[in-house]
Amino acid sequence: MKHCKLCLLTGIISTSALAAPDPSWQPGFGADLSFLTGYTRETSQFNTDNTITDTLDNNGDTQSDALFTPLGTISYTMESADKQVYFGTSRSDVALGRFHVELGYRQRIPDNGMISISYVPGLVETSTWEDPFITGEVRKETDSKIRGLRLQYDRILGSNFSAEIAGGRQDIDNEKSGHRNFSATEQALLQRESDILFTQLSYFKSVNQRLLLRGAVNYSRINADGDAMANDIYGAEIGFIQFLPSSSLALTLSYDRAEFNAANPVFDQKQKDNRWGVFLAYEYQEPFGWENWGIVSLAGYNQSNSNINFYDEDSLLLSAGLNYRF
Repeated sequence: MKHCKLCLLTGIISTSALAAPDPSWQPGFGADLSFLTGYTRETSQFNTDNTITDTLDNNGDTQSDALFTPLGTISYTMESADKQVYFGTSRSDVALGRFHVELGYRQRIPDNGMISISYVPGLVETSTWEDPFITGEVRKETDSKIRGLRLQYDRILGSNFSAEIAGGRQDIDNEKSGHRNFSATEQALLQRESDILFTQLSYFKSVNQRLLLRGAVNYSRINADGDAMANDIYGAEIGFIQFLPSSSLALTLSYDRAEFNAANPVFDQKQKDNRWGVFLAYEYQEPFGWENWGIVSLAGYNQSNSNINFYDEDSLLLSAGLNYRF
């Protein structure tokens, strides 16, 4: 899976999860599975189909691909129906645009919301470059993964507010940024391995029985080993969820501003990014009378505009598939 594709995909799936009403828990095993196929298009220097770049002054060639992916969560609810353990790509990642496999525990508190704690073991790896700054020859791929812990409190004290804090570590198997053409001091500035902190506060509001609004603000600290890669990210999201008699429609808009700590020695300036995203999801429940099944249609677009052309990115996804819950 390429650099931005999976993030885009799961941002859309999370938007779809917004449109699903919170089900009552039943004791025993349950599952929430999605099977999606579609089309992706991405322009990014970090798309690993762009094996050779002749210049560092642009954001790389545009690559297109077909997509098929299964995603989902398996859970077990205790006899009391207020405690649950789960494993997989959780639907609790509502509109966060992040993808990971997690193992977690949820506790519902009567009239006071739900608390979740989970561990992200780093089972999902993404491909990146050992040294993205090599030109005129094939760049070598390496794997990156994130391990961490998350704590979430949904509907705090029974209100419409929810909060999350998460911390983790991003590891890159062979980090060699700048090793070919830059000094040891400059290479140290380019190190991407990092400690990560994420915090978010969100609010739901029911406009009427069929329309729900969600707003959120978030802050992330990417404390990279190299100061030129370390950055602070300030973000906001707004979502609109429309419930129809047998279907639902969800639209989410997001914006992030990333500000980096030190000048990048490759480009002699500090990086600053403005990142935009829009996700649209439609789900039709129980088509053809199929109990527990749904048809999902998804579309999304992400764009990152940087003051350094090398880091400009955009991603498009169009997808359709089936969702199954029990």
